[in-house]
Amino acid sequence: PPPPELEPLKDVWLAPAAERLTDPAEVGRLDEAFHATLVLAAGNPEMARVHWDVTERIRIVRHLDFTRADRIEATYVEHAKILRAVMQHKLDQAQLLLKSHVEQSKSEVRKITLATLHEARARVMRGR
Repeated sequence: PPPPELEPLKDVWLAPAAERLTDPAEVGRLDEAFHATLVLAAGNPEMARVHWDVTERIRIVRHLDFTRADRIEATYVEHAKILRAVMQHKLDQAQLLLKSHVEQSKSEVRKITLATLHEARARVMRGR
């Protein structure tokens, strides 16, 4: 059976679309819990501690990914796929999905950051 730590994740990430949360702060908190729980379920407490330290340091950047509805939706879809793979003991697939999820998120955060900087610069230039 899947590790019992994963049970609460199912209620959040396998929820029907109509029941999904849309509040960026709440989704960000749940996203952190998802990743932390996966690391904890792997059974390495030191890795879990290091993971949480990194999470604390990059929180503000990670939460940029939830400033757009399409990114919240993508997070739900990607987390569901990862969770299903883990629960079905398809760990190689889960690892690939997780890597793709993290890379996609990093790419989207870069785009969001650059767009925000571009908009801020344009506002400053118009104000001159």
